[in-house]
Amino acid sequence: MKRNRIAGGERLDMLKQAARLYGDFSGHEAEIVGRVKAPKIPRVLVKIGQIDGILYRTVRDGKKEKYIHKFAKGAKPTFCVSSDGRQIFLLGGRYRFTEQGIIDKT
Repeated sequence: MKRNRIAGGERLDMLKQAARLYGDFSGHEAEIVGRVKAPKIPRVLVKIGQIDGILYRTVRDGKKEKYIHKFAKGAKPTFCVSSDGRQIFLLGGRYRFTEQGIIDKT
């Protein structure tokens, strides 16, 4: 089986980019707390529909915050699930996650 491996330098660049994004959004420095084993992306997904919005909570500038983002018509990602229904995927869409949170690109 062929595996996609990331070279050490590229992995370090990705970690730095991720830490910068987290720090810009959260207002505090990122720290490595462990590894998460990412599940394999299934070869088959079930397309359910479009995502109208997303609710999430996090700690930002030391305070617990709740956010609601309603996607603009042209920015909505596609909502898919794995064939066993245990994983959710948001595919595509015209948005970015920035220091302000989710920003539509319409």
